[in-house]
This record gives sequence, structure tokens and C-alpha cells, in this order.
Amino acid sequence: MNVCAVILAAGNGKRMDIDTNKVLLKFEDQSAVVRCLKTFEEAGLFSSIVVVCRPEERDIIKRKAARYLKGNTYLFCEGGAERQYSVENALEYVPEEADIIAVHDAARCFVTPKIVKDCVSSAIRFGSGVAGIGATDTIKRIKDGVVTETLRRDELVCVQTPQVFRADVLRNAYRKAVEDGFLGTDDASLVERLGEKVYIVSGSADNIKLTTKADIAEGEKIAEEQSKGSDIRIGNGFDMHAFADERKLVLGGVEIPCEYGLDGHSDADVLVHAIMDALLGAARLGDIGKLFPPSDMRYKDISSLRLLKEVGDVLKKYGYKIVNIDSTLIMQAPRVGGYSARMIKNIARALDMDEIYVNVKATTTEFLGAVGRGEGAAAQAVCILQKR
Repeated sequence: MNVCAVILAAGNGKRMDIDTNKVLLKFEDQSAVVRCLKTFEEAGLFSSIVVVCRPEERDIIKRKAARYLKGNTYLFCEGGAERQYSVENALEYVPEEADIIAVHDAARCFVTPKIVKDCVSSAIRFGSGVAGIGATDTIKRIKDGVVTETLRRDELVCVQTPQVFRADVLRNAYRKAVEDGFLGTDDASLVERLGEKVYIVSGSADNIKLTTKADIAEGEKIAEEQSKGSDIRIGNGFDMHAFADERKLVLGGVEIPCEYGLDGHSDADVLVHAIMDALLGAARLGDIGKLFPPSDMRYKDISSLRLLKEVGDVLKKYGYKIVNIDSTLIMQAPRVGGYSARMIKNIARALDMDEIYVNVKATTTEFLGAVGRGEGAAAQAVCILQKR
């Protein structure tokens, strides 16, 4: 079964009174449109995805899609003045071999893979599957400001997206709408005009559409709740360097007054190196030797904080959020505990995270081993990552 998705991302922020397209708003560090695309990819049902967007935002969305997503073929087309016209444009890009077409508003960025799968399953079985939830408010019909009828709530549904149909049905519905000059508010209304049955699939109260500023605050709460069930990764890192003359002693990005420093290809910041290895290990991305090989002269004497920032950027690329970092410096001398606050600040800034989620401690080995003899310094770190 060939299934194609159409993601409508050509809206604007007029009703929100914002200057940017609302689908570019970020929730838990990911834009609304990327959240949608990731959800549809996670559903694992789609042979292709058509993204409808503004011409001036095509490269931005295309870059974001390429950065986060790899499993699907993405096609891009221009949006229209109305939602219906955007879908019309998209249908020209939907492959002819598509059996099922799913239409979804990118502004509903909290949709879940389950809802997507349920709608597609309904369309395969019955020809249609539209997400919706029962009405909770009492709905009244009025005329000239006067109530004429109270509608039964058990006969009402608040329709959402995705709205999924057999490809031939959806194409015919849009063709008929053009012929009749009919402008509907959703895809189902066009299909209904053909006399086709539209089956409702259980949606979710969290599957809100970003429409007003109040929806942004609500969306942030939903995104936070959804992230709690995300994949959690734990990593640990360890590093050790020998002391060397005529070297600066740099720890956590802080230059410590000392007559000697640590030997290494970069600035040999043993604390930052341990943290980087913990982060890379949690994400299964190897270690710093793989990412920044000592044979590469670009990294000669480079600040380890710069490398840490690169590691942070790589983690974001792969969809990881750093939840927490705890680290320990292990050295006999000099005493460095008084510098921990500055180290924490440097590390947090490099990783673009709040200082309250970074901890740096210092200890000795009570004169035991190479560290205890003053031959070098070591560090260990542990971190928690959350896969979004």
C-alpha cells in the first residue's frame, strides 16, 4: 500500500500577532513543522511526504527536514491563499501511485504516531479516517443572536487532522470543489459533498492547533509532558593527562595559576574532555578521539570549550537534549575547588544550557597513584540525555 502525507506549513502568525510563521515556533527546542515531520516519519507508513510552504521559507524547512530526517522522500510545493488551495497544489505533487493520502496541518504539531497510524488504518479499511474528539461544551444554533436550537453533544465531534482518504476519493473531492466553486474549511467537508462516508478516529485533546498566543503556552506544557516519555540515555566519560612544563593549566575553560599545565594536542582541558566523552557516549557517537582526532592539526592547542560547543551542536542535530551533567576533577594539586563556579558557567554557556543542570566537583586521591604523586590530573563525568 503506497501512502503519501501532505503537511500544510504555509500558514502565518496573523491571529497570534507574531512576525514569524507559527510552524517555525519552537517547542522543546524543535520547531512545530519539524515535530510534525518527525511524528509522521516515526509512524513508518509513508512512501513520500509533500511539504506545502511559503517560497521564502522553503530552504529553511528543507534544511531542517534534512538535518533531522532521513527515512522519507520529501517534496516541496508552494502554498495557496486558502488552506484548500494549498491542498490543491499539493495534490499535483502527490505521486500517481499513491493509494492513500493523509493531510495534516503543521500547526497541529503535538499529534502522536498512534493517531496518525489509526487514521491511516481507518482509511485503508473504510476509505477514510479523520481525527476528532467529542464536544464537551454545549453547542447552540443561533439566528440574529437568538438561540434557535440546542444541539446534542453526543452527535457532535470537534474535527482535527490528520484527515486521511483513499487517493481517488480525495482527488475527486477537490476536482468537484473546483468545478462548483466550493470553498470548504477542511478536507472532510469536500469528501462529504461526494456522498462518501467520513469515518471519525479518536484524536486527542492535546492535538491542538496553534492559533492564538494562548495556544503557545498550552503547547509548551504539552511538549514538556510528551518529552517525559522520551528515550533517556546515560553516558560516562573519563580522561587523564600528564603534567608538562611550559603549558597553561586550563580546567573547565578557566586558566588556573600554576607553574605547569597538562600535556595534550588541544589545550588538554581534562575536565571538558571527560564531559565530551560522556555526552558522545550517551548518544552512541563514539568519543572525542573519533570526532577530533589528534592527527588533525586544526585542533592543535584549540580551546576545548570550542570543541564542547561542537559536541553540543552535534547532539542537537541528532535530537538530544542534555538533561544533566555531573563531573569530578581528580588531582592532588593545585587546589581548584574555588574555580568551580566559573567552570560551570563556561560549560553551560558552551552547551547552551542552564547552569543549574551542570555540576563540577574536585577531589584528590589521598596521594595514591600517579595523580597522588602529582604526575597528572584526571576527570570523570556522567550525563543524562533525552532523545526528543
